[in-house]
Amino acid sequence: MSKKTIKELAEEIGVSKTAISKKVTETQKKKWFVKIGNQFVISEKGQEAIKSMFDPVENNQSQTQTKTSWRNNLNQFSNSDFYQKQLLAKDNQIDMLQTLLKDQQNLLDQQQRLTLQTNKQMEQLQLESTKNTEDNTSQKDSYVPNAETEKETEPAQTKEAFFSRLFNKKK
Repeated sequence: MSKKTIKELAEEIGVSKTAISKKVTETQKKKWFVKIGNQFVISEKGQEAIKSMFDPVENNQSQTQTKTSWRNNLNQFSNSDFYQKQLLAKDNQIDMLQTLLKDQQNLLDQQQRLTLQTNKQMEQLQLESTKNTEDNTSQKDSYVPNAETEKETEPAQTKEAFFSRLFNKKK
C-alpha cells in the first residue's frame, strides 16, 4: 500500500472528500496527513483507520438496504394479505347479493302468480255475476213480456174506448 491523497482514498472507499475530512479529527489529521505540495497525502496507518471508520457505514448501508428491502417485502405481503382479505370480503358480498337477488326474484314470481290467480278469480266472479244478472234479466224479461202482453191487450181496448170517446167514433 502506498501513500494516497484524500481524493484517491475517497474514490476507493466510495465516499466524498468532505466526508473523510468530517470524519477525521484534528489530532488524527496531524498524525496521518502529510502535506506534499498542494495535496494532503495519507499514511498507510491513516488509510487503514479511515477505511475502518467507513466500513461500518457500508455495513450500516447494507443493513439499511436489507431492512428497507425487508420492509418492502413486508409491505408487499401486507398489501397482498390486505387485498386478499378484501377480495374475500367482496366475494362474500357478491354471494350475499346473489342470494338476495334470488329471494327477490322468487318473491316477485310469487307476487305475479298471486296477481294472476286473483285476476282469474275476479274474471270468474264477473262472469258468474254477468250470468246471474243475465239469468235474472231473462227471468224478468220472460215474466215481464207476459205481463206486458196482458197489459198491451187491455190498454188497447181502453185506448180504443178512450179515443172513441174523445173523437166520438165507434167501431
